[in-house]
Amino acid sequence: MNWVESAMWNEILGITESIVITLCTWYFLSHTRYLIPASNETRVYRCAMLFLYWSGFAAISYVLRDNSYLNLILPVFMIVMTMAAGYSLYNRGHIYLFYYFLFPATIAAGQIFISYLVLGYMSSRWGTLIFDYYLANVTLIIRQLTEILLTGVWVILLNRRKYEDVKGIRFAGLFLPPAVSAFIIFSLICIGNVYMQMYGIFLIILDILFLVVMNLYIWYLFSYQSKNKKLKAELEIRKNQSEMQYQYYERVEQQYQSSRKMIHDMRNHLQAIETLKAQDASKAKEYMKDIHQILDSFTLVDYTDNRMLNIILNEKARAAKEQGIVMDIRIGEIGLSHIRDMDITTIFANLLDNALEAAGEAEEETKRRIQIRMDTFHDFVVVRIQNTVSADVLQKRAGERREERKSRKGHMGIGLENVRHTLEKYGGGIMTEMEEELFTVNITIPGEVGA
Repeated sequence: MNWVESAMWNEILGITESIVITLCTWYFLSHTRYLIPASNETRVYRCAMLFLYWSGFAAISYVLRDNSYLNLILPVFMIVMTMAAGYSLYNRGHIYLFYYFLFPATIAAGQIFISYLVLGYMSSRWGTLIFDYYLANVTLIIRQLTEILLTGVWVILLNRRKYEDVKGIRFAGLFLPPAVSAFIIFSLICIGNVYMQMYGIFLIILDILFLVVMNLYIWYLFSYQSKNKKLKAELEIRKNQSEMQYQYYERVEQQYQSSRKMIHDMRNHLQAIETLKAQDASKAKEYMKDIHQILDSFTLVDYTDNRMLNIILNEKARAAKEQGIVMDIRIGEIGLSHIRDMDITTIFANLLDNALEAAGEAEEETKRRIQIRMDTFHDFVVVRIQNTVSADVLQKRAGERREERKSRKGHMGIGLENVRHTLEKYGGGIMTEMEEELFTVNITIPGEVGA
């Protein structure tokens, strides 16, 4: 490759780097958790900010390409623009503002590190420090690969919860292909010096592009597999939720039919009460008490304004009654409209199933109790579910808590872990307590923003 071709490739790679960094910044911002709604107006502003970022980056790189302050001005520009775009168009959280500073700083540090690394290698090899287009092109190629790989690493780390089913060595192994690719590319460029001088740099660039595409494809497969597992879990939850709703509305229909019969017989019941009242007042009161119990059985309690939570509470109260478990439910004014029905099911169905199972194992029927308390305190929904548990089961739970420190699977195993992860999505938390044949679960859920 002659001097003119090398200079031309240097210009092309310089423009390519400005595009790569712009797209990496957009990819990073769009794959972090953002709270500002993605309206049509916001999308227009984001596209405008993206163009402004690229044009500013390209202008600074072109105007100051021979200036020694370029390595200082460009990182400052990247940090300011990323923080401005992130804060105004994506997420105004303080922790994300820190991420918006740290991401471009990491990219800039990677650029400088690669530049000095390649420069140091070539200097030690040739024993001189002179400008060489070949050296500059090598630096630009490795820098762009590094920028892409660093962006992928940042996105994966910030979206770690999406890959919560992949842990330990398997998750760490995700970063092995980029590390190996970086080593292969660096080795390829170093040992291909003679080849590039004779036949050009096109094949080397093509090999590097294939390596980058391979890494992106591996990340895509990894993300797809993780999403597939989550979708299967959500499908199972939705299936249970649908069954619960079907059973609930089936009970409503049955109670409606029974109430029609009751209303039809009400005239006879009233006449019987009047006759008994005239003959024996105590029997009349007992008869009226029986009528009230029958009427109560037709009633479905509206515990909250949340339809799904009402269905769950009514179904679990019915299950508790069938098992001889006393369920005491007291709920104040709570707001859960910002939580999806599927997540409501995951949280409360799991917790109440656990409580029903544990309380049902108590040997004495008088000790089969579940207490549910929900209320709002300082913009937080506070929930306490307390159930009795036998001494044997309590010892078993204590052993599970010891294992929880190692495996993060406590009371009732994966069920409670699913509750924990679901609450974390809304900024909530969960704590458990065990004492004297009582198991207590306390959860807190932040109220809806702006409510």
